[in-house]
Amino acid sequence: MTWKCTGCGTENPDDAMYCTTCGLKRPDEPVGAQSSSQEQPAEQQVQEQQQAVPPAETQVQTQEPPVQQPVQSAEAQLVQSSAPASPTPQEQASTTPQPQVTQPQPSSQEGKYYIQFIATPVSALNKTKVPLDFDVFENISLGRSPENVLMIPDSEISRRHAILSKEGDTLYIEDLNSTNGTYIYDGKVFQTVKGKVQLPKNAVVKLGNNTIIKIVRE
Repeated sequence: MTWKCTGCGTENPDDAMYCTTCGLKRPDEPVGAQSSSQEQPAEQQVQEQQQAVPPAETQVQTQEPPVQQPVQSAEAQLVQSSAPASPTPQEQASTTPQPQVTQPQPSSQEGKYYIQFIATPVSALNKTKVPLDFDVFENISLGRSPENVLMIPDSEISRRHAILSKEGDTLYIEDLNSTNGTYIYDGKVFQTVKGKVQLPKNAVVKLGNNTIIKIVRE
């Protein structure tokens, strides 16, 4: 004789204490009563599962479109995000390089003063031009001593002969009690400088007896 497994319905030998298929223990009650009582729930369970399948499939089918919808929208968003966005008029105006209008401002190169040597005992200095850097030196001293800002190798010039200063756009020269004096050419003769005197445009200045310079602005 055989007994039927209540779990999987397998016919097992009578001497088997456990189901050869699922390993379920042999029931103690009579096989006929148990199998009949178990078959009906099993069949009902199968029927219930079969009946439950269509709603599940229907539910899956009804749920699939919403699931696919975000995916499609996400892909669309990815494509849109990868494509360069058209700049708005405000953004385009801010990113477009604007022409820069340079305002005329005084610089170190604009309106710079120079000393041009007209005559000097040192022939190498004649017709040379030396810049007057008022951005660095507030006052530019002239003389034959190395301690001056501008040293002029002329024995007729005092060690500290004169000093040049700039106030706004006006240039001044001051004689420092030199031995041989400082002079400004007025178009006819050289006039002696006493104290601090304003220099005219393109002034011609004589230092001592031998050195003549011209102060120009470029």
